[in-house]
Amino acid sequence: MSGEWGPLGRTQSAPLPLGHPMLVMNSVGMVNGITGSQIPGNPNMNQPPTTHQLLRNAIRQTVLTRAGSRGAVLGSLSRTVSVEEDSGEGEGEVDEQTQHIQQQQARSAYVNRMVQQHLLKHQQPPVPEGSTNIPGGTNVVSAIPQRLHHTVRPLSRALSSPLVALGSPGSPQDVLQQTMSAKPGGTGLAFDNIMLKHQCLCGDNSQHPEHAGRLQSIWARLQETGLIGMCERIRTRKATLEEIQVVHSEAHTLLFGTNPLSRQRLELSRFPESSLPIKSLVRLPCNGIGVDSDTAWNEIHTPAAARMAVGCVMELAFRVAAGELRNGFAIVRPPGHHAEPVQAMGFCFFNAVAITAKLLRARFQLEKIMIVDWDVHHGNGTQQIFYDDPHVLYMSIHRHDDGNFFPGTGAVTECGHEDGMGFTVNIPWSGGLNPPMGDAEYMAAFRSVVMPIANDFQPDVILVSCGFDAAAGHPAPLGGYKVTPACFGWMVQQLMTVGHGKVVLALEGGYDLPAICDSSQECVKALLGEQITPIPEEELLRTPSAPAVDTLLQTMTVQKPHWPCIKRSLVSCSAVEAAATSMEGKILLRERVESETVTANMASLSMHNARRPSEATTRSNDSESSDVSASINSSSKVTGRRSSDMNMNEDNTNEQRVRGDSEEPMEQEQ
Repeated sequence: MSGEWGPLGRTQSAPLPLGHPMLVMNSVGMVNGITGSQIPGNPNMNQPPTTHQLLRNAIRQTVLTRAGSRGAVLGSLSRTVSVEEDSGEGEGEVDEQTQHIQQQQARSAYVNRMVQQHLLKHQQPPVPEGSTNIPGGTNVVSAIPQRLHHTVRPLSRALSSPLVALGSPGSPQDVLQQTMSAKPGGTGLAFDNIMLKHQCLCGDNSQHPEHAGRLQSIWARLQETGLIGMCERIRTRKATLEEIQVVHSEAHTLLFGTNPLSRQRLELSRFPESSLPIKSLVRLPCNGIGVDSDTAWNEIHTPAAARMAVGCVMELAFRVAAGELRNGFAIVRPPGHHAEPVQAMGFCFFNAVAITAKLLRARFQLEKIMIVDWDVHHGNGTQQIFYDDPHVLYMSIHRHDDGNFFPGTGAVTECGHEDGMGFTVNIPWSGGLNPPMGDAEYMAAFRSVVMPIANDFQPDVILVSCGFDAAAGHPAPLGGYKVTPACFGWMVQQLMTVGHGKVVLALEGGYDLPAICDSSQECVKALLGEQITPIPEEELLRTPSAPAVDTLLQTMTVQKPHWPCIKRSLVSCSAVEAAATSMEGKILLRERVESETVTANMASLSMHNARRPSEATTRSNDSESSDVSASINSSSKVTGRRSSDMNMNEDNTNEQRVRGDSEEPMEQEQ
């Protein structure tokens, strides 16, 4: 018997097509109450059916009636078994096979009784006796009833369908994800892999300081330190051509923002040659292509990367301005602060920070936006775009060397034009690298110029052109300064105290990988409100260098008419001395306020005590008493305001005594 069993071709969850000949033949026989052994023309008609045939018919009938009622299936099985029993009796032959069948029937009857007991125990309707007795000892009820007693559950998914969530929309995973994504007041990060594809055609990054490894290194550092998990990574997109044109010309936007195929459809030939950003590309020393001697150009990948960089800064700033995020850091390339409306230069194609500031003004109706640029190179493009705009305050701290350091702009006298006069503030370090500028000089610039102006301006949003090429580790041609990563974090902390803390950093320059990784880490920690690395003690105790002090004094001389809040006294002292001076000033101011309060209280108490004897001696003259009382009240008000024009009635001795008591402490204080 075991040799007759073979593997089933298909499982119950994948039945044969209903038009299959085998199913049609067997189903017809089952419906008519006959088995395969009784089909006309069957050579084995007179032979009793085997167990394998009966079981196969039962399984196929179950497949056909899987959604039918339990009674119909059991009835069909009962009819099948009864037909087999009748055919066996009609033959009247008692052979060895018949005896074997009878033994199996007895065994099946016992199993059937056990099944009925099980069903009665679970309050299920009984199964008719003998309805599942199949010759060969196979009890179909034990194999099928679980499918019949319970409601058929459809398959969750087919093998060819994609995996989908089977839980309810309000499952804990969905709720947690929605809560994290919608949680306001966090720190956002903007990054996209498209920006990594921008590279020179030569493929040798060693000859190009601005390469994709910058972003990869920063992102890897933030992942290693766990800072990415503490931030919210925002959804990014490429800026549209229309958005870019709020700053750049149409020809510039189409030339650097489209690939060769779409550029042909845009018909750049309709623009006059004088309006094009460049007349021809140049061959770089590495045999690559560039728009100038150091700005590589890749026709396939550079347009998408440049537009994505703008889009990242825009989307991050929009969410911060809308209050969905507290602050954020856009890790983008290529940089943008050198890009002018009709000129790409200095690794820059589109000025992302300038475009973002323009769109913030237009879409959020912000009146005051401040841009702080601490890249070691002056942001000539950003300054040019907002040179006459009183709504955007641009402040830059950069190496200038009297115009001999790239790009040569950003002198102290460049402070704006017409309505924008005073809204461009340049702090141009000079003196070369003797000595190189460090933390002491940058902290002096912040406490004496940047922060006083920022507190006076009170911007709605602060955008930072966050270049790290002033950090220690860069060679002289790319910076040469010695600013520590801790100082960058400190500057971020200072800016977060104004503008409602809405600070958005956009990566600009910075080419030494360890330096930019350390600096980025400190800036993100500052944005998150985490404790940053302390500034080295020697920098806190060191006074700014003489060239730095000279630069700051020149800046104050130019900007003082526009910003009287500038603190000239904090220029030439160290950070520790400035903090002590500021603390002493706060203490003196607090003591003065407390002294004035005590003096006013004493004067009021003296007048209250002097009023009673005055009323006792002048009670006979009501009008005179009224005049004295009014005069005392007037004296009390004037004394509380520390006014010097006190007009009292000298004929009244009580009034003179009160005035003397109230003025004596004032004279001692003065």
